[in-house]
Amino acid sequence: MSTLPFSALVLLCVSLLLGTRFALGWMVPVAAARQAEVEAREPGGAMEVPPKPGGLAPPPGVGTGSGDAALTPATCDRMPADLRGTCWQALARQTAGADPEEALRVCERLPEGALREECHADVAETIAPRARARAAAVCASIPTTKWRGQCHFGMGLALAETDPEGAITFCDSAEAFRTFCRHDVVGEIAMVNLPAAQTICAREEGNTLTRKTCWHGIGKYLARRDMAEAAGACLVSPASWQALCFHGLGWGAAERNVDDALEGCATFGEYADNCRHGVANQLKRSDPAREQAICESLTQPDARAKCLAFVTQ
Repeated sequence: MSTLPFSALVLLCVSLLLGTRFALGWMVPVAAARQAEVEAREPGGAMEVPPKPGGLAPPPGVGTGSGDAALTPATCDRMPADLRGTCWQALARQTAGADPEEALRVCERLPEGALREECHADVAETIAPRARARAAAVCASIPTTKWRGQCHFGMGLALAETDPEGAITFCDSAEAFRTFCRHDVVGEIAMVNLPAAQTICAREEGNTLTRKTCWHGIGKYLARRDMAEAAGACLVSPASWQALCFHGLGWGAAERNVDDALEGCATFGEYADNCRHGVANQLKRSDPAREQAICESLTQPDARAKCLAFVTQ
């Protein structure tokens, strides 16, 4: 078994817990939760944001439960008190792939409350692709809405690439985070199986916000990879949701490069303003002055007024 200096183990332990997950290596921005709230309002309404809006990142190459274990209970016992809980959480994740029940026992080392519940949710998301029933039982056992909902949301993310229909069903158990879950899980599905994502959205399930964000998620996630691909998907969406899809497209493209996003938006004809509107909303936290300038450039009066009103929210 490989060993690392204790200081390196401390850094590894912290890194295991601070990662976030997006398909194809995309990272949630530092202000992810707040940006998610901003985005949620734009399609219409407001949706609750889970505590880990990007789910879990895959752990670093060492300590993955593959035999090259970097952390042990002794390691965690030696940690400074303010890092010990983080170490137990990391060890639980490291252990989960090989021994889910031992991972849950590791979680029990944490004090009762939020840290233990977060640890249980992390273990469930980690094991979901291989032990779905056990993961679902772990989620159901979490006593608080916050971490129980996060747990089911994480399961949806974990299953999105391999079982679209199974993944989206876990959003129904995400409680307060159901709408957010459907937006992001559908987006993840679209990255690997666009027809499956479109089929889910076409069922028109949930309230108006849920239906809107479904198509918005397709545009946003695909635009992180390629604007033309995203535009093609938006144009075959139902006519009533195409504008929302292009809004998501602008948002996702702006995460990569704002200038390129605006250049691409200009080619989308009647949906150019929807796309630019998405770019503007994505800038709310990082560059509000540019957000306002983009809003003022919109040619449709209603869209411009809505965008400018949003600048001050």
